[in-house]
Amino acid sequence: MENLGPTIKQIRLNKGLTQAAVYTGIVSRSFAIRFESGRNDIGAIKLFAILDNLAISADELRFIHDHYQVTPFDQAFLTADHYYNQQNFPALTAWIHTHQTSAHSYERLVASYMQIKLLAFDHRQLHLTAAIQPAVQHLQTTPTWTLHELKLANLLVGLTATENGLAALPPLTEKMVTSCQHYLTPHGDPFNVLQALLEFYNARLQVELNFHDFDAARALKPQFMAIKADQLTWDGRLLQQTLLGLWELYFGDVDQGNRILATITAVEQLYQPFPDTNLRSIIQVRRLEAQAYRLHELKEN
Repeated sequence: MENLGPTIKQIRLNKGLTQAAVYTGIVSRSFAIRFESGRNDIGAIKLFAILDNLAISADELRFIHDHYQVTPFDQAFLTADHYYNQQNFPALTAWIHTHQTSAHSYERLVASYMQIKLLAFDHRQLHLTAAIQPAVQHLQTTPTWTLHELKLANLLVGLTATENGLAALPPLTEKMVTSCQHYLTPHGDPFNVLQALLEFYNARLQVELNFHDFDAARALKPQFMAIKADQLTWDGRLLQQTLLGLWELYFGDVDQGNRILATITAVEQLYQPFPDTNLRSIIQVRRLEAQAYRLHELKEN
């Protein structure tokens, strides 16, 4: 980024800090003056030290420097994901159609991700197509996932199961868990990767139930329940309890499962319109299918 100095100066002044408080031990006073006027560049290590003194992150610096706007990738993803979460599929389809041939690679990548989500909503099994190839290739060829990939890795679960079989899911899960562990510290989960891990487990549970691999689905509970609730945001806690409620419907205490899901639905209904229509759809479908599964198991036994 160019001319970071003036942005740093404005942040410093907004916080009421002196140059000495921000730059002492990092750069000279004369360098700091030139830097804040836009006449000096600065190395990454020194910049990080300055940001520590300002108590802001590099991401926040970029956000402020870009006039309080998120990155172009995030703008594209948030727009498309909003359509998906509201189940406004005509708008999402139109967005994908407009951006899948964009001159910007990040817009083509987001369009590819959203195509996977759109297909996954209507199809229990996914097959590799040209439209979703960019996203799949990106996720598959990245040896270790960073935050960007971790947030989107759940989209790979259904496609992996369809293309490579259910046996490919445990290695994919191991890659997800290992990648998440890089971001966990003794002080907690500063990047909220456990939410991404729960979303991955949710995708895997849905896929294994769709494929009727009930043994694998049953065995998933210790993994998603191993995440400590005090390390999760409220969104994460609700998702973890949703997974537990669905699991109970199939394999545990049905009454307990219904109580958990009814409580979660009641919390969601405090807000109008319903904030997560996808969650409501999943619960409705799984209640019926869990009942059918238990009746089948009862007849078999």
